[in-house]
Amino acid sequence: MCEHKQFLIQSSDEIVGMRIDAGAAELLEDYSRSQLEKAISAGALLLNGKTVKARTKLKGGDSLSLDATFFRQTPILPEPIPLTILYEDDDMFVVNKPAGMITHPTDTVRTGTLVNALLASGRPLATLFGADRPGIVHRLDAQTSGALLIAKNDVTAEALKHMFQQHLVKKRYLAIVEGSWQTEGTVVDKALGRNPKHPEKQAVRSDGRNALSCFTTIEAQTEVSFMAVDIATGRTHQIRVHAAYCKHPVVGDTVYGYRRQRHRFTHHLLHAWKLSFLHPFSHQRIAVTAPFDEEFQRAFALYGFMEPSQDENETEDTK
Repeated sequence: MCEHKQFLIQSSDEIVGMRIDAGAAELLEDYSRSQLEKAISAGALLLNGKTVKARTKLKGGDSLSLDATFFRQTPILPEPIPLTILYEDDDMFVVNKPAGMITHPTDTVRTGTLVNALLASGRPLATLFGADRPGIVHRLDAQTSGALLIAKNDVTAEALKHMFQQHLVKKRYLAIVEGSWQTEGTVVDKALGRNPKHPEKQAVRSDGRNALSCFTTIEAQTEVSFMAVDIATGRTHQIRVHAAYCKHPVVGDTVYGYRRQRHRFTHHLLHAWKLSFLHPFSHQRIAVTAPFDEEFQRAFALYGFMEPSQDENETEDTK
């Protein structure tokens, strides 16, 4: 991981007016708010080069700097975990991340992550985002399965980062949610931020970061509904929080949904089904579809939903 991180706060940034510990938690999602409070107290997280109190409010023009060695952890080691590769070229590849696997290591989890598997794959990996995130340009929640794009070099990582920021990578998720939800396209434009009572969770907040999700019904039953979800942003737990906000939490989600489920599943029923984008260098259209795991297939059979056909992964020259 980069030894030092620095951020310049713009007057238009969503974290302006937040406490430094809360604002830093939005910028530095790898660290919890309590961890950042410790870094502030220890002088490892500075505001405009000075030690301040955690309650200090952020303003436009402020500079935040973090000495990441304060959180230095044991090195990340390769582990021979099988990977399912859905697409690959000289610059990038797409994996089908299994549910239950964390995308990259955290302070408390250093083994069994996708990164451990990537390191053992023998493929080159971008280092742009630090030693704990080789190749990683976006993430999926631990219990969410599906397509995840990996960069092989820093030039590709920078290009893909820009594409994600400009919403040029189209992501379609499929979910089974609680209740009968019949809609031709419900747009949920609700900002998200950390839940003040439960910092490990996200919540709809007027002072949060913008988040946009669109839910479309594939098939609705009395008990559950099968939904397609398109997102324009990629906030932490975004689809799960927005679905719960609409009173249709994802089936199997015991964090934002029902604690007691009629049917038990090993993970919540949310799957990153499709990724599509124009290749930043070849300008081919890349479209990748991720197959469902056995648990999702069990849910299809249990609820009587027809499993969507898995399209062949596509490349198309657009030059």
